[in-house]
Amino acid sequence: MIFDQIVGHRQIINALETSIREEKVGHAYLFVGAPGIGKKTLAQAFAARLLCGEHAEPNCNCDFCRHFYNGTHPDFLTVIPQGNSIKIEQLRELQHQVLLQSLISNWKVVFFPEAELLTEAASNSFLKILEEPPPRVVFLFAAVRLENILATIRSRCQLYKLFPVSTTEIATWLEKKGYDAQEAATRAFSSQGIPGAALEEEPTNSDEPALIELLNWDLLQLLKKANEFEKKERVEVLNILENWRMELRRQLIGWTQLRPEKSEQLLNILAELDKIIMMINHNVNQRLAMEVFFISFKIE
Repeated sequence: MIFDQIVGHRQIINALETSIREEKVGHAYLFVGAPGIGKKTLAQAFAARLLCGEHAEPNCNCDFCRHFYNGTHPDFLTVIPQGNSIKIEQLRELQHQVLLQSLISNWKVVFFPEAELLTEAASNSFLKILEEPPPRVVFLFAAVRLENILATIRSRCQLYKLFPVSTTEIATWLEKKGYDAQEAATRAFSSQGIPGAALEEEPTNSDEPALIELLNWDLLQLLKKANEFEKKERVEVLNILENWRMELRRQLIGWTQLRPEKSEQLLNILAELDKIIMMINHNVNQRLAMEVFFISFKIE
């Protein structure tokens, strides 16, 4: 993934390219935005550009890029949560790795794709090395909500907020991916400026009630519903939640113009749903996660 293949976010890309060209790369960057907006893709493209031996040109086939795209680049370290959080033990090991000299590239890049899952203890354990890292070491963080990142981390990073991409840009991007003009336009409009949402397929058939229907249930009914999720396979639960997310995005298209107050409610529910999907992805108890979700939209 290189910068030219990313849809939107031109100002951020220009700033990152300038920092490389003028040799003013910072030591830590925080990319914040909605799920599917492109923050992880952008961070990875920046990492690829830093680690490439040939300036990450299109179709670059240098050894550095081949390692990067194969997931075997020894100087690109990705910190994945263990369970539902990033533990202090992981960062203690990371500090040791960071102090070692890079193996094949001129840079070493550390990527936190789920930075919101850093525990406070883990965050505090590596503040010193984050503030004063060894030369040519860069930390990249990606998060959905800025407020979920500790202030001690935020203050040490260059912050880039990713905003929705224009419908025209997304439609053009989809056409380049092979969609015909009509489908590209429809998907772009439905995406609400989220490139990842434009690639989502139609919801699969499910016996589960529509989320809009659940909004009319009382809390006791919803808590009983949450109990059902404890017995489901994680893949099935995620499929249901993804269907609900697509349903909400489609509902938002109509409500935005007809009833702005309803649109705001749906946006809040969508934000909570994004958090629950992330929790389920990291093995949080499914029943408890669904209880949190259902309670969140009944107490608004």
